[in-house]
Amino acid sequence: MTRYIGDSKVLHWTAKEFSEVQALPSRGSMILQPFSFKERYYLALGSDYTFSQIYLWDAEEKVFERFKEVYIQAPRSFTVVSTDRRDFVFASSFKG
Repeated sequence: MTRYIGDSKVLHWTAKEFSEVQALPSRGSMILQPFSFKERYYLALGSDYTFSQIYLWDAEEKVFERFKEVYIQAPRSFTVVSTDRRDFVFASSFKG
């Protein structure tokens, strides 16, 4: 779940209810989108005010760790494309 003001939440469904896995600082965020490449799991957290963040799942710690900071103005969606040799993440931007 993403929040424009406050922290976004990563939740886990336990057959009866959602439980919080992790809170991510996300002031100004409009999108929190999961994706994967080659058995590695990521989250893209897009921000209107600052750099957008890419998080990578740490299977040992069972949390998403900050992986990369990218400058994309006001992203609203991310699309993942894989080819034979390369992987891409495309972002649509509200501010162009």
